[in-house]
Amino acid sequence: MPSPIAPTLAAAARGLLRLVLVPALRARARRRLGRLAPGAVTVVTVNWNAAPYLETLLRLVRSRSPEGVRVLVVDNGSRDGSRRLLAAHPGVRVVRLPFNAGHDLALDIGFLLAGTEYVVALDVDAFPLHDRWLGELLEPLGRGCEISGARLNREYVHPCCLAMRTARFVREGHSFRGRYRPRAEGRDASGDIGEEMSGRERGRLHFFDPSSRRGPGDVGTVFGGLVYHNFYSTRFRATPLSVLDAHVRAGDAAAAWREALERYG
Repeated sequence: MPSPIAPTLAAAARGLLRLVLVPALRARARRRLGRLAPGAVTVVTVNWNAAPYLETLLRLVRSRSPEGVRVLVVDNGSRDGSRRLLAAHPGVRVVRLPFNAGHDLALDIGFLLAGTEYVVALDVDAFPLHDRWLGELLEPLGRGCEISGARLNREYVHPCCLAMRTARFVREGHSFRGRYRPRAEGRDASGDIGEEMSGRERGRLHFFDPSSRRGPGDVGTVFGGLVYHNFYSTRFRATPLSVLDAHVRAGDAAAAWREALERYG
């Protein structure tokens, strides 16, 4: 049986990163704002024991993005084959955390380390569908929007696919930190990762809505014809449950992923 102390220690370590490391990185990022590579893009993804999905993302981001796009992987203490996979991609920048710091904190770290004018969040179980994806995702930022990307079910850009200027993220003190509250009678769910950030930029958002879905629910979704995302594939790696959200089974997620690779990969 796992030690009951382990979750407490992990929470304390995450708190330390949030209170010490993130402010230090933000201060460093502020000093570097004048040296961001103009017009350049960093794609940030967070990985935790998801080597097969990570391999797909790296392959398709590389092959379907303009030359020079940078890729930064924040690895949350993976113990599968992820580190061997990353070692085989010397052009990918890797931040190796010693434990699972959580998706939101890892995204903050990745965004604050970006040295380019633009930064893109892309979930590890997502991938671009064609070589125009990045230009179309960034285009709204050139006409007054501050955040561009996927919209699923509420008025915020979901970080499975999100783009913004690095300087905006740094200067505005933005964070992906989630304060999730589940749906309750008379109230919708709220506080998902990145939702607070979109709330602060309300009126300056551009949404790519689902252009196709593979059920049940949103198990496999294409946003704006740009990016595919499987909302459940890695979630089943983080929970022992055989059913999530009362209707999605592990087999549904796996089948949707296989179908997506056959169709789009």
